Amino acid sequence: MNILLIGLGRIGKLVARKLASQDEKKLEWVGAVERIKDPELFSYLLNYDSTYGSFDPKIGHAADSFKVEHQEDVPFFDDVALAINETTPDLVIDCSGSHQSADLLIGISDEKSKHHLFAQALDVVKQASDTKVWVFGVNDNDFNRRLPRNIINPGCLNNCLIPLISCLSEQFKITKGTFVSVHSVTNTQPSLDRAEHSPRWSRASGSNLIPAPHDNMSLINKFFPELEGQLIGRTVRAPVDHTSYVTCSFEVSHRIDRDSVLSCLAKTKIASTILGMDDEPLVSSDYVIDPRSCVIDGTSVRVIDGSTIFLSAWYNNEYAFASRMIDIANRINDRL
Repeated sequence: MNILLIGLGRIGKLVARKLASQDEKKLEWVGAVERIKDPELFSYLLNYDSTYGSFDPKIGHAADSFKVEHQEDVPFFDDVALAINETTPDLVIDCSGSHQSADLLIGISDEKSKHHLFAQALDVVKQASDTKVWVFGVNDNDFNRRLPRNIINPGCLNNCLIPLISCLSEQFKITKGTFVSVHSVTNTQPSLDRAEHSPRWSRASGSNLIPAPHDNMSLINKFFPELEGQLIGRTVRAPVDHTSYVTCSFEVSHRIDRDSVLSCLAKTKIASTILGMDDEPLVSSDYVIDPRSCVIDGTSVRVIDGSTIFLSAWYNNEYAFASRMIDIANRINDRL
């Protein structure tokens, strides 16, 4: 299956590394798009990363392409429409977060690009026809019969919370809940104070804990309509460069104890590659290349007054999220 990758930022870089290092080469990387057409610069950024270290085998470059070991050169573009015309991809993976790119993809004919996988739930994508959210490991069966043209990977925190709530809902009826995520810094934040879209977002990311709302509750509500208006949460951006930690409190409708919660977590139908649990007292640096969407901190699990589940979970908001992009791409390839 031919893959066109748009955006080589934090997520796009990790997706590109995974495309370049496949053992079986089921996904053929046929093009990359960035607004700055500089293969030399981006090959350097793909090969070296301050968080994830160096990449091997190294990705080389020519004037208009990347050179990837054991595959044909990957053309490099600075124009999405041109890239699609030149490559006619089976799947476009859009990690750019660009409204302009999303608008173009939504409107382009399916003769030029068959399917689109978006790394952000932009409004223009959510409102488009033939669009569906895929939380890998939770609603995979929804995609067995027919693949929609536009698929949304709903974000790192949603990829953590939705499997967790799905797991608990296998045995308990959740009536309400709250969560707070201590989230690592991202490139959308300024390193020093500068005017941004809100006062707090304008403050230096490396010097502050920065509270922010969780702005995609609507996607959680799609999966759990019974919790609409009964589940609320927010994030606090923290000055670490990877991995986040969410703490949740869920009220349930009948009496429970800690053992029943641990049993539920252990017996879940959700694959251990998606939802796991660690009982050791680990910290964020221990999860730098952990591909799981949600890793419950086993030391945190408590039951309050026989009716409230309290627990925390780790998720690598970059590495695990990029891993789900590749998982979805591989599953799309299996369906085509």
